[in-house]
Amino acid sequence: MKTVWITGNPGNQAFEPSVMALGNFDGVHKGHRQIIEDARKIAAEKGVNLAVMTFDPHPRQVLGAGANYDQQLTPLPIKLEVFEELGVTICYVVQFDTQFASVTAESFVHDFLFRLNAKAIVVGFDYRFGAGGRADANTLKALAEEAGRAVHIVPAVNLYGEKVSSSFIREKLLLGEVKLAAELLGKPYEILGEVVRGEGRGRVLGFPTANIAPLHKFVLPRTGVYLIQCKFADMDEPLSGLMNIGYKPTFNDLENQVTLEAHLFDFSGDLYHKQMKIQFLDFLRSEKKFNSAQELIAQIQADVQEAKRRFESFPR
Repeated sequence: MKTVWITGNPGNQAFEPSVMALGNFDGVHKGHRQIIEDARKIAAEKGVNLAVMTFDPHPRQVLGAGANYDQQLTPLPIKLEVFEELGVTICYVVQFDTQFASVTAESFVHDFLFRLNAKAIVVGFDYRFGAGGRADANTLKALAEEAGRAVHIVPAVNLYGEKVSSSFIREKLLLGEVKLAAELLGKPYEILGEVVRGEGRGRVLGFPTANIAPLHKFVLPRTGVYLIQCKFADMDEPLSGLMNIGYKPTFNDLENQVTLEAHLFDFSGDLYHKQMKIQFLDFLRSEKKFNSAQELIAQIQADVQEAKRRFESFPR
């Protein structure tokens, strides 16, 4: 996949013809995948590239709207990997800043989409663009079709009576509902991290843990204990285990820094400085403070047994 970075106006250089899927695509969830799949089919019919246009940083981060969008479901490097997996041949990454935010709907269509040689455009039904987000998918359709460019509007993808959306997935992760998040995404929610040195307390307790430093600003699920699966670049098979997201209240009264600790089943070895992709499979329990290390050990033993039992129900 070719990645093209757009800062300011694309200019008059020649771009390869494509069918363009538009959106921020945070999460690349089932709704996003439908947009890209529809674009892929049209691109195949026309014999041109399948392209995606996305924006960096997240528009809401620049405009200061809504929740803390400094944290992403799929930070840009991860998003680009997923696009390539989905068969995208060109990804246009537009720098979203206050100058771009002021571009009119007409200018965006003529000075960006047309100059990038989009022969057809595919968007979700709720797509908005142009200064102040005042233009919608129907506006895009009218502007593009005036110049003979087709616009395909993809209807909502619903699950359990709710529209699949990035904000809905964020909401579910913050409630710890990682199984539902996986259904909305089309695969388990995952983050990328590096194993760093911790306090070594888990090994003393008989349950050695890998302390994880996320490599990007991911949306983290709520504090608690999770069933996870981890993938390493130098290992053929993934490893299953437990992850605690929290403040370690049994040993630390300073609740000011969230930590991520993974205990991997039936594994021994040196993982320091290795990168791992962590998939969240299920939520086991909330984090809580224990009266003693012995109580904590007993709870971890119960957590491991329960996690292994649940892991048997997940597809490999």
